[in-house]
Amino acid sequence: MTISRRNVMLHGCVIGVGVIAANVPGIVALAQPLPPLRRSLHGMALNDPILQAWRDGVRQLKARPASNPISWANFAAIHGDGGGFNLCPHGNWYFLPWHRAYLLMYERVVRQLTGFNDFALPYWDWTSDRQMPPAFVDSTFGGNPNPLFESQRDASLTDSLPDSTVGQAVINQILIDAPFEVFGTSRPAGQNNLDQTWINCEFCGTFGRLEQTPHNLVHVFVGGIMGQANSALDPLFMMHHCNIDRIWWMWNQGGGVNSPDPLWNEMTFQNHFFNPDGTRYSPKVSDLPVPEPLGYTYSTVPTLPPPTPADPPVVVAQYDKIRSVYEVPNLTEVKAAGVTAYFAQNTQTATRAKFLEVSVEVTASSVKAVANRQSPPSGLETLSLDKARTQAVSGPRAYAFLRDVEYAQQENTEYRVFMNCDYLSRDTPITDRHYVGSFGFFGGPGGHAGKESRRPSVAVDLTSTIQRVYGSAAEPSGRIRVQVQPVPLRPQGRADGTAKPNKVEVAFVSA
Repeated sequence: MTISRRNVMLHGCVIGVGVIAANVPGIVALAQPLPPLRRSLHGMALNDPILQAWRDGVRQLKARPASNPISWANFAAIHGDGGGFNLCPHGNWYFLPWHRAYLLMYERVVRQLTGFNDFALPYWDWTSDRQMPPAFVDSTFGGNPNPLFESQRDASLTDSLPDSTVGQAVINQILIDAPFEVFGTSRPAGQNNLDQTWINCEFCGTFGRLEQTPHNLVHVFVGGIMGQANSALDPLFMMHHCNIDRIWWMWNQGGGVNSPDPLWNEMTFQNHFFNPDGTRYSPKVSDLPVPEPLGYTYSTVPTLPPPTPADPPVVVAQYDKIRSVYEVPNLTEVKAAGVTAYFAQNTQTATRAKFLEVSVEVTASSVKAVANRQSPPSGLETLSLDKARTQAVSGPRAYAFLRDVEYAQQENTEYRVFMNCDYLSRDTPITDRHYVGSFGFFGGPGGHAGKESRRPSVAVDLTSTIQRVYGSAAEPSGRIRVQVQPVPLRPQGRADGTAKPNKVEVAFVSA
């Protein structure tokens, strides 16, 4: 069998460095050398040249005044400061390309400052390494202050990220999420032009799983500065976001297709970033999906460019229906055939002491159709990513949307979602069949540049939970009870996060 990118196997999400191109017959080395390799911090020696260069670059940037455009303080302020987020997008579909360009700015500047032209940012693979990386936790290194240390972190050396946040199952699901708006967060509701204000329209889209789960929750797990809009003051920020960027690369290499919409591709981040010489860097989104032309790679052999859409028409039609429920601020605006929606208003708040439950009246036949859909074959890890993705979107599906969530004190708080669990408590494990997924909120609700932001909307996929709960039931319930239980990420820390959605909507998408 000819092996292509679309035949890449899940194998527990391990798309190993070089495995794709190394197994593609006919792939030959490029005439020119590959760009610098972004490596994992896992097992990296503390005196590795990559870490040495990152320390030196951070030290030099921190020594410069904020008035210098090429300085640690000025770079961080591009992302956000004590007043809130500035230029960075969150909760909309520019999240991934913007942060790719932001990391590139640091990488290029460190190469120039240190003279180490092969420098590439390392990444913190939190699925493999659940605790903070050793190079970042000591206040000194070699008898001198450690530029990578940040005293304003809440996580201790022994705190570990949970499976619900960064576990292998979470990453596997992210890698088969589709379409792009489900994977990388949806377009801002109502966007119809390329005006720059759409970039910073915070929470104007619906969170994708990558952003609302590992991205947001790793930020608030580390805590302190990392949990706030000025998080780029912490050198660990870049290692965290480098892993988010790597997952986007993995998704593309596994057949995930970025949005073809001109409102995504043609957007320019005008004067958001700097070149090493202090001039402005204003990339267009279409300049950013392939890392190698940007000067770095995640593979030791040539990788393939992102694929063009080649899915069967039935799959494309299903993507369109799923996209339609993610791109609107409420499901009454969905016009796509094959989508039915139900909702319930809410005035209650989820707290650690008392979970939130919102009952949405639906039709039992809709639940039954999802419960009886064809289940993925046993041994999902034996499927290629494209086949796993097709299996995931095919057949009847169900989604819950928590709209306009009012949240507070979200530091160290993971919001776990369950469905129709009669015995739910703070101790109910994620292995329970009623568990749906988790999300978190990163940064305060202050908005961009002090402006009030919209309240975020969160989406969770109910399909697998409905199958587990009602797959063998003679007649499923005609009521979906969406339950939210806040729990602490770090068991010893406070977890006072609250969440109050204005409304909960449930969408059923037919085959």
